[in-house]
Amino acid sequence: MKKILLITLIICLSFFHGQNKKIFNKIDSLTSTKDIQDFIRNDKNKINYYLKVEDKINYDWYCNVIADSLKLKQTWGKADFDNNGLTDLLVSGTTSEGPETIYILDKGNHFESKNISKGELYEQCSFSSVKDNKIEYQSIKILSRQGYLSNLIKENLVYKNGEFIEENSSPKRHNILEIKFETSGSYRNYYTFKMEIVSNKDAFWTTKDDGYIVSGVYTSKLSEKDFKEIIDLVNYLDFENLNDEYNVAYTDSQTGYLTITYDNLKVKRIQDYGLMGTRGLKKLYDIFSQMKANQQWTKL
Repeated sequence: MKKILLITLIICLSFFHGQNKKIFNKIDSLTSTKDIQDFIRNDKNKINYYLKVEDKINYDWYCNVIADSLKLKQTWGKADFDNNGLTDLLVSGTTSEGPETIYILDKGNHFESKNISKGELYEQCSFSSVKDNKIEYQSIKILSRQGYLSNLIKENLVYKNGEFIEENSSPKRHNILEIKFETSGSYRNYYTFKMEIVSNKDAFWTTKDDGYIVSGVYTSKLSEKDFKEIIDLVNYLDFENLNDEYNVAYTDSQTGYLTITYDNLKVKRIQDYGLMGTRGLKKLYDIFSQMKANQQWTKL
């Protein structure tokens, strides 16, 4: 009996050790800008972005001055961003719409790729590099329609909940009692919805003219996994210290209203015109939107 238990223990330890073991993959073999470009253009890899990758990005004159001051050494970097033992890739290049940065994660049986740049309507310049298995993202943001710009802002981005969001090195643990999120609609997008989640895992979806389902109020019971994902993300966002109001510099966008009731009935309200306040907030909004399709709803 003791021998069986010992063998079982050895197998378990070997398994968990293997979970963190570094595995040599295709990205490890890429050593030059040409290698990176060929990798992205190879249809077998199914990278959904066309980037022209060179040793240096051709920004406009203003951004070139900043890029030179940052002494960026190359337009790509490697790290295991999602901690699955496989090397991932961060690449900055040029598209028909200007400079962009994408990440490419090796998920074992496929590559996941996504653009992390926020776009020319939101940022004047952005610069990305790899540091300590994180993305160091620096940008000059457009603050108003009059063209006012921010100072250079530095953010460390970590891969969490299937997205890169702002790092929080010491998240607090609050007792989340209720979360409400609703959208106002806009001139072009007049659909609105409201999502409410309470601490007993009940969810309520109020919808009007969203083209998805008959207008009304619907209810669902969240699974422990889905509920925990939302609560953990809310706590990780350091929501208490987020701004009360965010605004994009362009017009005709939706406004999001987030209300979090927590601890001893404290309330945090965030108004977010453009739904771009922070990367973490945007991820939370996306989860609420996806709930429309991934939960079982009953009309009240």
